[in-house]
Amino acid sequence: MTDDSTLDDDVQDTGAPEGDLQEDGAFDDAGLDVDPAAVLAEAKLERLHRQAYWHQQSKQLFSFLFANCMFFAAGLAAWTRSGYNEDGTIIPVDPSLLFTGLDTIRGSVIFALSIYGFWTAVFNIWQGQMKVWPYLLAGIVALWVGIGGIVSGIGGEQWERSKIYLKDHAGSKTLMDDLFTPLGTIAPGFWLCAFGGLIVLWVIVSGLLKGQQTAKAAATTGAPASGRRRR
Repeated sequence: MTDDSTLDDDVQDTGAPEGDLQEDGAFDDAGLDVDPAAVLAEAKLERLHRQAYWHQQSKQLFSFLFANCMFFAAGLAAWTRSGYNEDGTIIPVDPSLLFTGLDTIRGSVIFALSIYGFWTAVFNIWQGQMKVWPYLLAGIVALWVGIGGIVSGIGGEQWERSKIYLKDHAGSKTLMDDLFTPLGTIAPGFWLCAFGGLIVLWVIVSGLLKGQQTAKAAATTGAPASGRRRR
């Protein structure tokens, strides 16, 4: 055998500094150093923030959710009604002439936005945020459909024929009959679209006015305005 000094060098020299094992152990120990008091304090602060947000925004959240339920029902409700003949007699219902919102492009869009709106409501409540664009977009389309259908129905042909029906064929009638029978000539889908859109519009406008008042009060007192940005 021959003495080769390079073999000893290869065995002893592993290419790593001697203090690496100690540094790795110190690094592992650092990950276990957690302050329970700090974690509890952070969780408590987050809970207080959620309670404050919920107290301020609960009415708006549930108003949007109620409007979204109307949009969902409008997609499934009828957009046509059985009408009246010229002499006031009721036209027999023809199922082939009746259709719902899902049979139209606008109704399908409103229905799809309402489904997305339910998911948005869940995440708004869970994450303490206020995303309103699904409700705003659905409200714009719904107002376009609903108000258009109501305006075209009031004073229209079926509206006047319903009055002839009340006069000549209804028999005994009440003030409620005089009021709701003509309104019944307008399909329920239009009413749901209009009411849901008006709720969304009211909530957004009232929120903007409240935000302006808060900003003015903060500017007067010199305190920063609180609130979360709507997206």
